[in-house]
Amino acid sequence: MNQELKLAIGEIGISIRWEGSRIIGWPHPAYEKFITDTKPKISLDVLCQGLPRHSSRLLFDGKAEGNWRLYQNNSGYIIETFDTLTRKKNKVCFVSPDFRKCEVYVDPRLERFHTLRKIFRRHTSWSFPLLMQPLGQLLLVNVLADEGGFMAHGLGINDRGKGIAFLGGSGTGKSTLAGYWEGQEKVNILSDEHIIIRKKDGQFLLYGTPWPGMAMAASSESVALDHIFFIEHATENKILGQGSTGDLMPHLFLPFWDKERLNIVLEFCEDLFKTLKWKKLGFSKDKSVVEFVRRGQEA
Repeated sequence: MNQELKLAIGEIGISIRWEGSRIIGWPHPAYEKFITDTKPKISLDVLCQGLPRHSSRLLFDGKAEGNWRLYQNNSGYIIETFDTLTRKKNKVCFVSPDFRKCEVYVDPRLERFHTLRKIFRRHTSWSFPLLMQPLGQLLLVNVLADEGGFMAHGLGINDRGKGIAFLGGSGTGKSTLAGYWEGQEKVNILSDEHIIIRKKDGQFLLYGTPWPGMAMAASSESVALDHIFFIEHATENKILGQGSTGDLMPHLFLPFWDKERLNIVLEFCEDLFKTLKWKKLGFSKDKSVVEFVRRGQEA
């Protein structure tokens, strides 16, 4: 019997369908918040039939820093994903040219749920979290580029109806800042690691995602984006200057493999920079940064 899950991330519907296999890692506390009846723009069909061979041109190697590779042939694209521990290939995914349809071939023997092997040894099973990251993210990045938007490494907060994006790499304090805002009245932490920014009806919006950081913050909510801060630790709270599009680039998930989509994202960033306030924020390790940021928003 066919089974299906439907999610909406950044208002982009994603359908995951499978038959004759067992899903592992569902229900999932982060992804459950994104369940929807929205008509999907991205569809994934999961087939536990082993890994087919292919002869395609390597387009982008994301295995060096991640766990995937992108190939191209006359029919579209092929994404291979790899187990992060063994580095063995565990999925081969045939993707349409618009990145909206994907057949995912899974080798269930290589799904990294070793502690559950005895439980599921009589069943063909596959991992939902390992499907969505990185494959779901890669498909989403391309569709976001087509529709005006991007995904970034950042903390997103709905602070009393104002959207604040704090952008920074690993160790810059995204989860620490999330802890300072958490629990405050009329505040919702959208995500402390992966956020989405889109433009709809002339307005920039900030979205949460189901891919959290150390604070485990994940929300399907969206809010109008008001401020963008590039963050770093400091001995006191202070504004270190104005941000630029150059400061933004290292934190984006960019479609480097597609010149046209890459140019669309860069144009989107220029529009974003002209419209909103971008600042570099140094912050001390205490909750005083919350009121410091709020005063800066009101100035």
